[in-house]
This record gives sequence, structure tokens and C-alpha cells, in this order.
Amino acid sequence: MKNLIDKFLNDSINGVERERLKVWLEKEKNQTKFKNILESHYEINLGLQEIDLEKDYSILLKKLLSHKIAKRRPSTTWYKIAAIFIGILGLGYLMYLTTKNLNEIYVDENTITIMQDNGNMHLIKEDGSMEIVDSKGNVIGKQNGSHLDYRNIVAGNSDGATNESLTYNELIVPNGKRMKLILSDSTIVHINSGTRLKYPVKFIMNQERKVFLEGEAFFEVTKSKTDAFIVNTDKLDVRVLGTKFNVSSYPNDEVVNTVLVEGSVELNATKSTEKDDEKYLLMPGQIGSWNKSVNNMRIAITDVDEYTSWINGQIIFKIRPFPEIIKVLERHYDISITNNYKLLENQQFFAKFDTETIEQVMTYFQSSIPFSYTRVGDDIIINEP
Repeated sequence: MKNLIDKFLNDSINGVERERLKVWLEKEKNQTKFKNILESHYEINLGLQEIDLEKDYSILLKKLLSHKIAKRRPSTTWYKIAAIFIGILGLGYLMYLTTKNLNEIYVDENTITIMQDNGNMHLIKEDGSMEIVDSKGNVIGKQNGSHLDYRNIVAGNSDGATNESLTYNELIVPNGKRMKLILSDSTIVHINSGTRLKYPVKFIMNQERKVFLEGEAFFEVTKSKTDAFIVNTDKLDVRVLGTKFNVSSYPNDEVVNTVLVEGSVELNATKSTEKDDEKYLLMPGQIGSWNKSVNNMRIAITDVDEYTSWINGQIIFKIRPFPEIIKVLERHYDISITNNYKLLENQQFFAKFDTETIEQVMTYFQSSIPFSYTRVGDDIIINEP
């Protein structure tokens, strides 16, 4: 999309490309990416601090979505607006750099990244290897391909003092990617596409082991009789001592799903809900589904393979609604799917995919219920047949 945005800024975008960019910008998350791309492309101008940022960004977006745009004619107004917008954004950008908070800095959206407490950011190359170091130069983790290992890290600071407080790293895995993480206690975490996991560099003895999840991950927790392992999500905490389970908690999903493979887990509603004192126990082969809109838990027997097959690169749908399937496909293939065929909204499907391309996947669904679709780059639009 960066190439299309560059063409738009240069007023050299054609009609087909403009339509593709318009469809992409219909999603709020992509509008945020659009802002970040602008930030990285323009010079910072601190002399324009009195401009209304949101108003000027609205003008930019309105210009893009408008059909009444002169083609192949330079737009001086456009460049002024863009310069104003980036000027305001630039002030915040420098503040982030000063405080070492780099969360808003644009990087390639397809890159796996690690954010450290000290503000350092590391880009992970899946075909490479590197060492993760702390502010004192101590090696705290090692990356080799799609594996990240925090075992056998230094036990204390360089002066020999023991660490008394937790230091966190955050691993960000974009759509279309997966990562395997081994925590300092040897707990193994398989991290699915479109996921952020915040975790301590080293757990502290005789304290609970707590990580923070936004997205989906499968945990193989190292057993401890005293130190509970807690996965914190937006609406639910999953508490265990040692077990294997999968947690899916994406921001745009209606439910938080926890599937237990072996052992036992306790699900606790967080303090952000009215049921923060309620606890739910899962047995192996069960799924606990917490509905975020109504604060309600549903526990049922399930086929765990349907929810854990992604670890091996597979996708399994066993009577799943098409809207849910779309979300899984978007994350797995790193694409955007827009469904304009209302009939599909109420359909459920049974399917299993392994090495199929997205085109082969779409053909499979077409064989069940005919529909047409077009693909331009990473955007797929489904229409009536």
C-alpha cells in the first residue's frame, strides 16, 4: 500500500489504484497505518503547531475518497495540507523519541518486532539470527529464525545485584507470520498471526508468572507448584500451574476463546467487567468462550484440533460462520476480505486447509455456495454470482 499512497501523494494514481486504496482505507486499522506512513514520508515542521490535526487529516481522507479529483495535475493544496498534518504529527513523534516510546513509529507492517522496556526496538528477520541485549549489554534472549529463546539469561545485573523488579519485552507478530517463544522458565509459547505478547525477560522466584496477550497463542506452561502462570487478556485472565492450552483474544473478535488440551485452567473475569469475582474451571477438551459485549461465559466440549491446528500451519473450520472464517483467513494470509454478498453472512462451513493458496481456498467456498470475487493486490472483494 505504501506504493499506492506515494502515487496518491504525487497525483499519479490511476482509477483502479484509487479504488483499491479507497477499499483499503474503509477499515479503521488501515487509516491508522495511513497516518503512520505519512509520518515516515514527510519532513517534520514544528512551526505549525496550532493546526487542528484531526480536521486536516479529515481533509486528506475526504480528498482521497472524492471522485471529483483532477488527474495528472499537481496539487499544491494537497502538499500544503500534508505538510501541515505531518508538522503536527512531528511534535508527537519527537516526544516519542525523547521518551523512548517507539510504538507509533512506522515500520514495515509485515515485519516481526520486539519492543523493550528501555525503548529499543528490534526487527526480526525470519531467515536470520540475533542476540537481544538489555541496557547494560547483557544478552537476555537469542533469536534463530522463527524461534526466540529467553532461557539461560543472566541472573542479575552486571554489578552482581539480583533483579528485584520485572523487565518486559513485547513481541509483535503481524498477519501472515507466526513465532515460537521460549520464556525464561522454559514455558513454550506458539504465537499466531496478528498478535502482541508482552512478557517478562525473566520471571521472579515465588511470584506469579504473568504475560499479556492481544491476539492468539498456544501455551505449553512449565509446571510449578507455587508460581501460577497467568495469561492476561482484555476481559479475561487465564490462570494455571502447568498445562497446555490455547487463548484467542483479538480486539475485533466478539469472544475470548480458551481451549484446554491437557491439565486444568481457571478463567477469571477481569476487573473491567461486572463479574470480576466469578471463576470458571475448564477440563481437557473444553472451550470457554467469554462474550465481551454481554459479559457471559459459555463452556462446551470441542475438538481441540480446530483451535490448535494453526501451530502446524493448518486451518480447520468445523461448522464455523463465514464472518468468523473471513477473520481467520485475513490473519493467516495477510489479506483484506470484503464480503458484499449478504447470503454468505449466515452460512456455516466445514473445511480444512494446509498448503492451499488463498485462490484455492476461495474456489473451495465457491463450490459450496457460488459467488464471484475480485482480487487486487492484498484486497479481495466478494460479490453476488
